[in-house]
Amino acid sequence: MKRYINILIVSLILFTSCKEDFIGQFPVDSVAPLQVTNVQVSNLPGTVKLKYQLPDEPDLLYVKAIYKNSLGVSKEVRASVFSNLMEIKGFGRSIKATIQLISVDRSQNESAPVDVVIEPLDSPIYSILDSMKVNEAFGGIRFETVNPLAVQIIANVILEKTVDGKPVIQTDAFYFSSPTFRGYVRGLDSIPYNVSLVIRDVYGNSTDTIHATKKPLYEIKLPAKTEFKQMPMSVLYKESNWTSPWACMWDGKTLEDVAYYLHIDNPPYPYFTFDIGRSYILSRMKVWQRQTQVYTLHNPRFFEIWGTNDLATGQNAESFDGWKLLGKFQSIKPSGNDENTTITADDKAWAKAGEEFEFIGMDAPVRYIRFKSIQNWTRTNALHIAELEFYGNEKK
Repeated sequence: MKRYINILIVSLILFTSCKEDFIGQFPVDSVAPLQVTNVQVSNLPGTVKLKYQLPDEPDLLYVKAIYKNSLGVSKEVRASVFSNLMEIKGFGRSIKATIQLISVDRSQNESAPVDVVIEPLDSPIYSILDSMKVNEAFGGIRFETVNPLAVQIIANVILEKTVDGKPVIQTDAFYFSSPTFRGYVRGLDSIPYNVSLVIRDVYGNSTDTIHATKKPLYEIKLPAKTEFKQMPMSVLYKESNWTSPWACMWDGKTLEDVAYYLHIDNPPYPYFTFDIGRSYILSRMKVWQRQTQVYTLHNPRFFEIWGTNDLATGQNAESFDGWKLLGKFQSIKPSGNDENTTITADDKAWAKAGEEFEFIGMDAPVRYIRFKSIQNWTRTNALHIAELEFYGNEKK
């Protein structure tokens, strides 16, 4: 008899272990809850916001919306019983549709659905595409647009050039969620490219493709490592005890924790001067911040670039007489945040890639450059830079 009892116990254990675990409260009744009432609809770009009155049900658990998105895929969104608001995102082109709101109680009973007619506005991807400007740039092509709602966007780019009578395809993608966007595809030959671009969102919606033909402007990367030379420094400034050698700004090591570091007590606006080896019309420059301190400490936020083609002027470290202002620049976080707010993943990625600054309308060559800090990210009287690159055309 004892043997049979043991077999029965083991069988019960095995039967129990094979069943799926139930998550949540076990049903205690089979009575369907009441419906939500007084539903109000706010149609927004790519989004619908719903406000409703919850039924007077003591065991109400949540309200769910059942609908099909713009791609025809069935979706479900749930809102807690502690709120009478629901937001449904991910719509593409504006179109009337019907969603069903269903009340669900703790016994998993569902109310009869409430049909709600919605008509969300066009997704932001379409206005972003309409605002997109595609232009030639030095060594590449520039893409600019606005994203007022700061939604997450993917811009897919296809570039096609002809080499020896055959098409050569290159693809690139930009990811951004900032209110304004400027992106470049660099390293291109100065020949015509057929450009195709489409905007997508994280929900799978996409725009039509726009097309353009652009010819990048010719430029070269200046050979800093072999030709740049340090010039006299003003007696007002000194290299910090923590600095790396001046040449670290030209060694190609953009991500290591090394930086050229100037420190002063008084006055502000530290600057340094260097010889770029030959006379150039400058097109752009790239600046890498010290990567362990991006958008903080002594990394430059506002700065100026000055130039001259005269040796005597370049050697006079105490004066700006004879120098020409080539550009005033500002380091900007892609997130748009100021120095007192969070540094986002987008900010860090932007700094890691190097910030680009263009010289607009240069009509005379320069050989000697002066980098002048106006304000760093923490407003100290110091400056540090990890890496610099300059681009342009040699003036012979």
